[in-house]
Amino acid sequence: MNEFLSLENISVYFGGHIAVNEVSLNIEPGTITGLIGPNGAGKTTLFNVISGLISPSSGRVMFAEKDITSLAPHKRARIGIGRTFQKLELFNSLSVVDNIRVSLEISNQWNNSRTAILGSNMNSEIERILDMTGLDSVRNSMASEIPTGQARLVELSRALVLSPSLLLLDEPASGQNDEETESFGLLLRKLCDSGISIFLVEHDMSLVMNTCDLVNVLDFGSVIAKGSPAEIQEHELVIEAYLGVKKR
Repeated sequence: MNEFLSLENISVYFGGHIAVNEVSLNIEPGTITGLIGPNGAGKTTLFNVISGLISPSSGRVMFAEKDITSLAPHKRARIGIGRTFQKLELFNSLSVVDNIRVSLEISNQWNNSRTAILGSNMNSEIERILDMTGLDSVRNSMASEIPTGQARLVELSRALVLSPSLLLLDEPASGQNDEETESFGLLLRKLCDSGISIFLVEHDMSLVMNTCDLVNVLDFGSVIAKGSPAEIQEHELVIEAYLGVKKR
């Protein structure tokens, strides 16, 4: 069965404030989908709903044709939903490779099938992820000592050890320079081609427009536009609310 995500009329209220207002959207298998919008538009709140960190006030979350609205965050990770966070959450006292190793060991503890798959092959799996993310050269560096752009890749690597079918990436290019962002976009496409669907919150419009297959735009908690990157760049409401000027 192909895993995919469907949000159905999701609303989130914080007291009298509407953070997310009846949002419905789909993430199709084998695609990179972007979510953009001004600060405070509700993007991270929506990610928190998908990953189970907060419960929606109304609506439901469907994944692989199952209702997971009430499923705990760790159980969502077990069924294939991986996530990175806007604020880096690394084990700063450990090396890059040990950050990945600890995540893999933790995942093995609660997933017997994954233990059976990896077992004595843990090292080869770690090497595969280091090679894929380009972190081999800093493998023995402390997580606290590497640049932010590479730290983002460490966080991505820790999510990849879960073998997710869906990745939620919250501003993963933050702190990256232009060259790193370009390489990161190529990595996302490689991951997508390997069968991982990606849902991306990002302020770097070059990454979004050059990498995503579909883009959703949030403003004041509501979806104001959906479409291809080319369509979004020409959408009048999006230009007014977020992009500011048309791309020529």
